[in-house]
Amino acid sequence: MSSSNLQRFVPASRLLGFLLLVLGLALPISAQEHMSNFGTSGFEISMEMTPTSDGNYVTVSPVIRFNTTTGPQVKIYLNKIDGNSDIIWSRKIGQMPSNNQPGHQFPLSVVEMHDDSGAAIGYAVTGHNLHVNTTDPIFIVTTDLNGHALQFRTYGGVIPTPGATIAPERGVGNKIIQNHQGELVVVGSISLTDNVGVVPYMLNVNTDLSLNFMRLYHDVRFFNNLFGFGSGASFDDIVVAPPVDDPQTGAFLPEGYLVTGGTKQVNPPGIAETLVVRTDLGGNPLKSGLYGPTFTDSKGRAIEFTSTGLVKVVSHVVEATGAPISTQIFTLEPVNLNLIQQDRYHGFISYGDIRETMNGDFILAGRGAFDNEGAVLRVKNNGNIVFYYGYGSTNVEILTDVHELFDGTIFSSGVTTTWCYGPADEYIVRTLPDGTLPGCPVHSLNIDRSTPQDPPRVTDMVTILVDLNLNHEVLDVTPDTIKRRICPGPIVIDVPWDWFRRADFTRDQQINVADAIGSLGKLFSGGPEAIPASAADANGDGAHDISDVIFTLSYLFSGGAAPSAPFEEIGPDPEQTEPNLFGLSDFFEYLESQVPGSDLRAGFQL
Repeated sequence: MSSSNLQRFVPASRLLGFLLLVLGLALPISAQEHMSNFGTSGFEISMEMTPTSDGNYVTVSPVIRFNTTTGPQVKIYLNKIDGNSDIIWSRKIGQMPSNNQPGHQFPLSVVEMHDDSGAAIGYAVTGHNLHVNTTDPIFIVTTDLNGHALQFRTYGGVIPTPGATIAPERGVGNKIIQNHQGELVVVGSISLTDNVGVVPYMLNVNTDLSLNFMRLYHDVRFFNNLFGFGSGASFDDIVVAPPVDDPQTGAFLPEGYLVTGGTKQVNPPGIAETLVVRTDLGGNPLKSGLYGPTFTDSKGRAIEFTSTGLVKVVSHVVEATGAPISTQIFTLEPVNLNLIQQDRYHGFISYGDIRETMNGDFILAGRGAFDNEGAVLRVKNNGNIVFYYGYGSTNVEILTDVHELFDGTIFSSGVTTTWCYGPADEYIVRTLPDGTLPGCPVHSLNIDRSTPQDPPRVTDMVTILVDLNLNHEVLDVTPDTIKRRICPGPIVIDVPWDWFRRADFTRDQQINVADAIGSLGKLFSGGPEAIPASAADANGDGAHDISDVIFTLSYLFSGGAAPSAPFEEIGPDPEQTEPNLFGLSDFFEYLESQVPGSDLRAGFQL
């Protein structure tokens, strides 16, 4: 190194030493209420967030990456996080390839498993099996407590129908729970061969994934249509129902399940209806009914057994006026499923469960029907609105699950395309009990409540058993997950979140010593990531390390070279091959383009 170059470099090195000293004296700043996201350079969306017995949470998401050789890859993405959205561990799990075909599983639900003593032993996941023309389309994956895969098994079977060979050809597991007997229970729907239709099912297995039973359901009213339900039939949610006495007859009803979903007749008029079923522990129907508007489509999405002994059911309703889907909440008595109350909320689309809070309110996650904001709705037991807020920014945010924490704060998960490392990332929002989030963008959204008077209808469910189950190899890896705090903290600017100026660590569109300090904070004291991560790569070598800090300081104080593009003005990462998603149409088009032949949009609509 020449003496002139050495003299130019000395000021930068001295400044680096001073910054390291200052950094060592700095205290980390954190906030209880926050907005955060995490993900990889692929597409992620938290479909469910389940509490764990140690006071933390596990989120389940697909991770979608496009490989130029093999095409789209869809795997299971599990993250264990604490209440501050800090990542405890991160896993990517997928079925081992067979016949040169990769496994594709789009996960929808996760549950923590417990042994007979009540001790946690791991997690179980189910979802949308994207393989077609397979007689065992329903999958369950189990992991240990650290998210490492243990087993992968699929279920289905030929239906015992005289004179015909009818079997599943694709299927989805919408919800998985563990009952009081320690068994795993999955509900969803399967599509049958020869255009017979789509029917709901209940699957019951042990924690070692050995099969107890799998029941398919149909309604005798539509028996002329064979299984009768057509393309809209499914079970979407299930909860354990405690034993009760029938208040009318005094008869004892054993412990079982409450299930909600939707039906749809094959023949005209073909109206989809909200379905609620009470079964025993063997899945045998004890009572069932249909709810919602008579002459327009609706579908049950979530069900909750409340502390008052009543049942809350959430459904989507298609508005006859052409307005966006509305959300309806039914209150039912638990034995005969008689309708007690119904409330409809226009302007809010629920995408997750309904959960009771400590004071008897109910919270739902979803999005604003007239905008792209992820939203939380909190209502009283009588249906009155407590609050309805949206959380998001310029592009797409959807919340798919919400919980109340021990201190009354509200913890939600979902997806963002605004603050992304890839096309979409998991999105986490923790607010005050009243839904506000000081210092962060919170939007009071438009919502209108009505009280419809739609009478319930009678239905009669019968079942058929199938019994095929197969074991598969499974692989898990630790993915390149990046977590960032969105707010409080980073400055939001009016450009796509993944556009940046190289070396602008603080995202203020200025290159100065604060960027070097931020970069050092990430490297040596666990500080936040740059947004996006590529902004920290000041020297453009594909990695973030101390050489980037030196490069920035040299440019600022020693006449060093300027960073490479994007630098003169803010712009996209030239190395990023995945597209930016700016609106709901982009979101769904990208999602379905990555999984050809699937109908994943249906999971977010009626």
